[in-house]
Amino acid sequence: MSAPPSRRALAVGAALIGGAALLTPLGIAALRRAPVERGDAAAGPAAAAPGPAGPAAGLADGDAGPLDGDAGALDGGAAGLLDGGGDAGSAPFEKPVWSADSRAATYGGLSSDACDREMKRRGIPHAPAARGAPLVDRPVRITGALHGVTFRGDGVAKSRSISPFDIADCRLVLALDDLAAFLATRGVTEVVHVSMHRPAPAGTAAPKPKPKKAQKAPAKPAAGKKAPKGAAKGAKPAAKAAKPGARAPQKPAAAPARPSQHALGLAIDVAAFVKADGARLDVKTDWHGAIGAPPCGPGSEPKEPSPHALELREIICAVHTSGLFNVVLTPNANEAHADHFHFDIKRDAHYFLLE
Repeated sequence: MSAPPSRRALAVGAALIGGAALLTPLGIAALRRAPVERGDAAAGPAAAAPGPAGPAAGLADGDAGPLDGDAGALDGGAAGLLDGGGDAGSAPFEKPVWSADSRAATYGGLSSDACDREMKRRGIPHAPAARGAPLVDRPVRITGALHGVTFRGDGVAKSRSISPFDIADCRLVLALDDLAAFLATRGVTEVVHVSMHRPAPAGTAAPKPKPKKAQKAPAKPAAGKKAPKGAAKGAKPAAKAAKPGARAPQKPAAAPARPSQHALGLAIDVAAFVKADGARLDVKTDWHGAIGAPPCGPGSEPKEPSPHALELREIICAVHTSGLFNVVLTPNANEAHADHFHFDIKRDAHYFLLE
């Protein structure tokens, strides 16, 4: 039979066990603080998970590899950006800096085929939307819940299966999948939206990439040769005399109107978040903001600091900091957004905007 351990051995063992128990929560806290301390908010989702760096760049090149190994979800610690609640105005707020590795840039840069592969890899329930959205590059309909969160159109006359307002580009769907993963950590089970796709006015054309043309320097006359007449500096070409009976030159036709992000299926207008306990965070009645006031950071305190108003700010500030969308608009932007939040991805934008 072995001798019982000495008192010194017991004391050392207890100290080691206690130290390990203490290091675990400290390590977790350090991981959750890391993105904020690095000031790299744009490179990753809200507050904790690292952004889609190498794998995400692979997707933009046509690789079907995973983004993070976790379906690209926003980390549940995103609300920690606002200290878990309380006064949104006095809590620390990190503005995202645009990066090619941000979620918005990564999703916006995906080809249609790479976007399709990523939706299938994540198992996102969806179906192609064959008609009703001619300007949407890869139109789809979300056919089920994302991470337990349902996206439902509010006041849509037609059913989800045929309504044009429930169509989204696949790139927006990937962003909504991330958004749903974050909202699920806050107990949200339903996102009520006013619209995703909205048909563009007649005459609106889909945007086309503009090829860059190299500018050539004007040719210089050979040595010993005089420049042709009219080639002198500042010389203007002589105007041709109009022939008798000729029609006056007509003005060129106006360029087609630029489509909105809704027409491209890359935007969603959110009217409310519904939680598992039945509570409804309604943008119109619960935001309590003011036009021109900042939605996050100093001066963002709601007129009536109700729990719903504070939670709406926590959500908005965490989503904006994550770099998931290029543009986030609140009722503080203008009267047109008095009853909803606007989230969108711009495929050619190199900025983040919050109003």
